[in-house]
Amino acid sequence: MEKDERYYSAYLAHNQISRRGLLRSLFTAPQPQHISEKRQANRPPFAAKESLFLAVCTGCGECVKACPYGLIELQQHYPVLDLQFSACDFCQACVEACPTKALHPAFKADTELRPQFLSTCVYQQGQRCTTCIDACSMQAIQFNPAEQLLQLNAERCNGCGECKISCFMQAIELENQFT
Repeated sequence: MEKDERYYSAYLAHNQISRRGLLRSLFTAPQPQHISEKRQANRPPFAAKESLFLAVCTGCGECVKACPYGLIELQQHYPVLDLQFSACDFCQACVEACPTKALHPAFKADTELRPQFLSTCVYQQGQRCTTCIDACSMQAIQFNPAEQLLQLNAERCNGCGECKISCFMQAIELENQFT
């Protein structure tokens, strides 16, 4: 059946569509579904979301060579960030070296790693220590006097690892916030 003027007149008689609604539907893109995508490994900062990153990254190793602190290594042909011995200062050397743009300044400057405070933390045992608080340039770590615990403002944290490196008790572990 061919749809003619009578069909559309009948359709509009039963389904009220304003001109504004019609124009809005024609000129606005559908809103994307927000799906939290879990990282398979700790990726360098400025990495695309995991599915795009894995599709675009060729495992060339240019980011590994470019990192001035040696924080990036290849594991299973993809770059992985290791903040065990140094913090990331987001210098963008890895971004500049990436030929496929899997690492790009348009993506978030965040490693998605967040500190977890272990029971060996002296501050959480009632002793005065502000090493990790002082080391955090984002001011994401604060002491909650009511609970006598360190608390993280995850929105402010960029996962640089400075708190972990500065802790002389090794009482901070970095964990991926989405796993």
